[in-house]
Amino acid sequence: MDNKNKIALITGCSSGVGLYTAVRLAKTDFRVYATMRNLEKADKLKQYANEQRVHLEIRTLDVQNDESVTNCVKSILAEEERIDVLVNNAGFGYIRTLEQASMREIENVMDVNYYGAIRAIKAVLPSMKARKSGHIISVTSVGGLIGQPMNEIYCASKFALEGLIESMATYLEPFFNVKMSIIEPRAIQTEFVNRVLSDFQKTGGVLNDDYAPVLNKYMETAKKSFSVGQSPDDVARVILDCILSDKPYLRYQTSDKAREFSNAKLGNDPTGEIQLKKIRKMQLDLE
Repeated sequence: MDNKNKIALITGCSSGVGLYTAVRLAKTDFRVYATMRNLEKADKLKQYANEQRVHLEIRTLDVQNDESVTNCVKSILAEEERIDVLVNNAGFGYIRTLEQASMREIENVMDVNYYGAIRAIKAVLPSMKARKSGHIISVTSVGGLIGQPMNEIYCASKFALEGLIESMATYLEPFFNVKMSIIEPRAIQTEFVNRVLSDFQKTGGVLNDDYAPVLNKYMETAKKSFSVGQSPDDVARVILDCILSDKPYLRYQTSDKAREFSNAKLGNDPTGEIQLKKIRKMQLDLE
């Protein structure tokens, strides 16, 4: 099947990685359904798509709403009869210690970053299994591999998503030909960072408590890191390469900095393929 006949559904396309991924796939002749929670924020995507002379189908999909996810996926399947690629991109960062965060804030981070991806996967998976064809890609972070100060809530949500995808990857491809991949950026220069900082200020900024010295030190280093971060279009290139690969890896760190940051933990298995094959052999008796 050439790219012109492939259907891609992407979440979180109002800005950043989702926006650039949608346009990159459309330029590569995919039929792209670019989704977001609030269509009032679609102007930037529309403008960039027009500049690049590509067509996108822009739809509403709120990853925190079961009905919104189900209805969007059903409407695409009714029109196209399949979804070949799902890119779980919707997500947001959160800076606070566990002690400082309210349970409502913690639940919100988990609902978007983890349960949001689950809702999308559950909606597309039955049709992919039935066709024995599909590719599910989830944008996590090096924060899904390595815990970082002041980011324990965010990291926990991404650790959970990585565990989900790693586990499903052990059997979905060999039994149903549904591929699973994880995209692991480090610092990205996007509105994602601006939202994190804006939300941080809205909740009081650096509080006058025991954590203030730690938080001040972290904010100093974080601002420097993001000021020289990777562009969202660079991450979109990695996602496109992953999609176009005949044998996509489980893991993709999106830059040299991401690979260097993760090296001590991933060692000689940065793509995750060694561990994946080991688990398939040990627990499913697959070669």
